Amino acid sequence: MRSFLDLDLIPAIILWKSGHYYFVIDGAHRLSALMAWIQDDYGDRKQSADFFGGHVSDEQKRIAEQTRRLVNKTVGGSYAEYAAHASNPSTAPEKLRARIGNLGVNSLVAQWVPATDAATAENSFFKINQAATPIDPTERRILRARKSASAISARAITHAGTGHKYWSTFDESVGEKIEELGARIYRALYEPPLGGKPLTTLDVPVAGKGYSALPFVFDLVNYTNGVDIVDTTAKAAAVHDQLPADPDGQETLAYLSKVYKRVSRITTDVPASLGLHPVVYFYTKSGNFQPTFFLATCLFVEALALGKRLDPFTTVRRKFEDYIIDNKEHLSLITHKFGSGGRSLPWLLRYFEIVLAAQQTGKSAEELLEEFAADRNFAVLTLPRTSEEEGSTAGKPFSSGTKTAAFFANALRTGTRCAICDALVHKNSMQFDHIERKSDGGHSRAENAQVAHPYCNSTYKENQIKRSGALA
Repeated sequence: MRSFLDLDLIPAIILWKSGHYYFVIDGAHRLSALMAWIQDDYGDRKQSADFFGGHVSDEQKRIAEQTRRLVNKTVGGSYAEYAAHASNPSTAPEKLRARIGNLGVNSLVAQWVPATDAATAENSFFKINQAATPIDPTERRILRARKSASAISARAITHAGTGHKYWSTFDESVGEKIEELGARIYRALYEPPLGGKPLTTLDVPVAGKGYSALPFVFDLVNYTNGVDIVDTTAKAAAVHDQLPADPDGQETLAYLSKVYKRVSRITTDVPASLGLHPVVYFYTKSGNFQPTFFLATCLFVEALALGKRLDPFTTVRRKFEDYIIDNKEHLSLITHKFGSGGRSLPWLLRYFEIVLAAQQTGKSAEELLEEFAADRNFAVLTLPRTSEEEGSTAGKPFSSGTKTAAFFANALRTGTRCAICDALVHKNSMQFDHIERKSDGGHSRAENAQVAHPYCNSTYKENQIKRSGALA
């Protein structure tokens, strides 16, 4: 925007024409920036609200307003302010006056891709956009497989079933189901919205920021449905497989259903939900959401469910989670050692299994550390942690991450816990259990209510009562 107003050089916009439509091959961000300025819409005004079917998250509104303030500070004001003084620049504030005249004389240069077919134009797009700053491998895969069930499912989730209808070619009833499932999964992952840093609440969304979460959601959809995910840190991260197009939306519905089933076992208040607290499992000490932690935890929970081990896990859940909290750096060290994407997932799963076994057999933290030290794959967890030199931060303010870590350390000790398993409860997965069961005549007054996880309330407690009766 500032370059346009100051008549600085702006690279050409590269376009391709097909019938009555014009496609931007390169320069979409340049055009979007100028359009947003002219319309004063950075994701929170009428055009955006219409595009997203009225669903504009609080996080998106906050970012939009932050952008608006930055734009007005950088270019001197909104387009409306410039337009108001266009006929008489002498009345404009000095910061606008020199630039008003440039609005009428500047323009963007357009170049055209001579291709006559879409495939050639698409290849031009990838060649141009890989020349300077390469597109992230996951994003490139989404673009190439945009008609696949994986990509359509990921788009439906990240925009809560709103926005551009990538499923518009399917039957209307199928499209409605896709939108419904997408919105349901979005709410489970991203509500309540994540506030700014530092974090001063444990009521964080399960999956971090919902804004620009497409790569993570795409990986979640793929991993849940048995499709390989890309390690974006690998040097040879190119994807050679082509995900097939979904012709009628049935595969997309199947993909979304599997994702919802897996996510709902992690969070939500459905009876099967363990209600895992995101700060325990999915966030670092400093408050950053880690997609790999989330995927590994999904894998762990799935293994527990398939092995009919959810009750034994629940029995030692408090001790298991206390160990995870006390050794938060372990998950980061494993991910750093083995790589992101799918490479570290089996090792994180193995780590969870070792910690669980230790809690079930009564091993101490020291004995568990000795076990890790004897395993070359986990020996890194036992190396002494290097810290900053003493005095290197003297006189400096606390960083946002340090403030978050301090809050988490205190809040996790005093947070709301399940009365049945004693582990932490997240607001998205909170149920209220009758201490004395309704079937046994329990009343519904406050003194007979206790906070519980859905699974603890609906299944574990009943199984314990049955086992007690059988033993008696």
